[in-house]
Amino acid sequence: MTHRSPEYIPCAAPAQDTTPWVLLRGLAREQRHWGRFPQQLADRLQCRVICPDTPGNGYRYGEKSPLDIVLTLERVRCELATSGPFQLLGLSMGGMIATEWARLYPEQIERLVLVNSSFGNLSPPWQRLRPSALRRIASSLSKPVFVREKQVFEMICQRRDDLEACVAQWAIYARECPVSRANLGRQLFAAARYRGPRNPPTQDTLILNAQGDQLVNPGCSSSIARHWGVPLKTHPWAGHDLTHDAPEWVIDHLVNPLPDMN
Repeated sequence: MTHRSPEYIPCAAPAQDTTPWVLLRGLAREQRHWGRFPQQLADRLQCRVICPDTPGNGYRYGEKSPLDIVLTLERVRCELATSGPFQLLGLSMGGMIATEWARLYPEQIERLVLVNSSFGNLSPPWQRLRPSALRRIASSLSKPVFVREKQVFEMICQRRDDLEACVAQWAIYARECPVSRANLGRQLFAAARYRGPRNPPTQDTLILNAQGDQLVNPGCSSSIARHWGVPLKTHPWAGHDLTHDAPEWVIDHLVNPLPDMN
């Protein structure tokens, strides 16, 4: 069954004739977990923002998650009404999907932004997923939904002023669109075996990471930026869900053009 990916447009004015952004989330998360960020991005940049779900997550929770990032990408692309061009922002595993999109279809992608992502050929497994985080994920699986989502929030978010509201909402999402243990395992497998390309797939590439990330070591992003020779911007305290903790900081770096790397 084909679904239309949710889209956001500016509230105060019609979207300008700018390239839309596509936002891609990570492991066992769906488009609703972006919270207010897509609308904030649409309003600041005066553009359309598209938020597809990946197979096994969100409204696609009944589908089997692919064991390969490229296969995940192809399933995502089938959901979109157009073939681009797009600007991509990928968080965590979403960054791997975004990277493959830009590598395989460079004519469709104008800009690539990776947030707290990692590549298996550049970082060891214990940095790509901290052992303490893996233990917390495993222990949370048998917990009631609200308790599980609270543990996830505390692991990926450092800004806690909206903890109760977010956890209550996330628990609703988990009940409406539950991610199966099998799909969680398949997504973990796909992410674990992913190897990034030798060179940046598009010249206009930016890496963002956060020092407070308890899920993925921020050094993973540093390794990508260093290997590719692209800019890296680091938030001093935010967690893995950087777009929740510091949305304006992220958007500020999307507004400002990158220097010519030639």
